[in-house]
Amino acid sequence: MKPDRTALLASLTIAICLTLVPAGASLAETRYENLPDRTMLQLGGLFVIDSSTSLSASASRSGLGTTIDFEQDLDGDTTITTPSFEFYYRFNNRHRVELAAFQLERDGSREITRSITFRDREFTTSTRVDSSIENDVYKVVYGYSFYHVDRVELAFSAGLNILDYEATLASSAGGFAETAATTAPMPVFGFRMDYAATPRLLVRFRTDTFYFDYEDEIRGSLLELQVGVEYRALRHFALGASLSRLAIDVDIKDDDFNGSVTDLYRGARLYGAFYF
Repeated sequence: MKPDRTALLASLTIAICLTLVPAGASLAETRYENLPDRTMLQLGGLFVIDSSTSLSASASRSGLGTTIDFEQDLDGDTTITTPSFEFYYRFNNRHRVELAAFQLERDGSREITRSITFRDREFTTSTRVDSSIENDVYKVVYGYSFYHVDRVELAFSAGLNILDYEATLASSAGGFAETAATTAPMPVFGFRMDYAATPRLLVRFRTDTFYFDYEDEIRGSLLELQVGVEYRALRHFALGASLSRLAIDVDIKDDDFNGSVTDLYRGARLYGAFYF
């Protein structure tokens, strides 16, 4: 699917959800406190409609790698569609644990217009380079609801965002490839807000952020934002749509990845949620 059609599809789908949900909300008769909410399992799709990445990787701590613009230099994908998973379990009205996972995988292929040094390889001008980026994100978070009444829940969160990152450049003609990879467990702190406009219509806001510096081995920041709506179509099932933004800026110094990554993703999430 072409990038402009992907963006249009995501935008139209969210617009339809936002238009239809309020019309059905007036049918609600169930009270807020009677809806199940101890366990939630969410399955859906993340439609990335815009992304940008710059990265570099050196062969040694003293070497310098080329700063690569993934989209401009390597014609990397800017739009992707990927599955997403979220889960939480409430121990009681105040405490819960959250899990989440999704994968951001993009490819590129271009005859490069300048020389690129990536780890131990130099890709010379006019070489066709095939490239890929795999960014797997796993989240484990504890949430504390400091304010929780029938219609409003406000919560702080703290936990780990584990980034499993791998970038590969390969020469189509030469048959050689270079890969830089790292796994970075990063502490995150966040805020959650749920507002029940009606017993069936929920407005949601999520944010997670961190700045981390560990003995100059890994240093960086992350900011993730989500805002959306969720409609409880059935007692145990809801449909949701949200807009999301993820920004990552990390410097890494280890044997497998000595360099830096700056990532930005913007998109829409559509999902179904099961409540028990």
